[in-house]
Amino acid sequence: MSKVDADSPIGTDDTTCQFCGRIELSLTRHHLIPRSRHNKARTQRNFSREEMSIDMAMLCRPCHSQIHRLFDNHELANYYHTIARLQEHSDIQKFIHWVKRQPAGLKVRLRYR
Repeated sequence: MSKVDADSPIGTDDTTCQFCGRIELSLTRHHLIPRSRHNKARTQRNFSREEMSIDMAMLCRPCHSQIHRLFDNHELANYYHTIARLQEHSDIQKFIHWVKRQPAGLKVRLRYR
């Protein structure tokens, strides 16, 4: 998990994606506990306000989109709320293996089933 300053501008930091490890990409902030779940009683029991607001990962757009393609916000909040747990999933492992070989400037289009 990564603690990211909530006031920093989105997508302006060209660094390394915490998910696939590719470098020199524009990054987006992924809330490890989805914001739509912050007001739910179960989420509030399991996580502190501080955890919900600062637990984020800096991801490239393809990785961020893939996560939201595979999991709904309920699944993300209940189980997949860490980078390690996300990376354990077999579909994510396949995607990371593929996307690591793609050049940073390539526009990745995701297929939906």
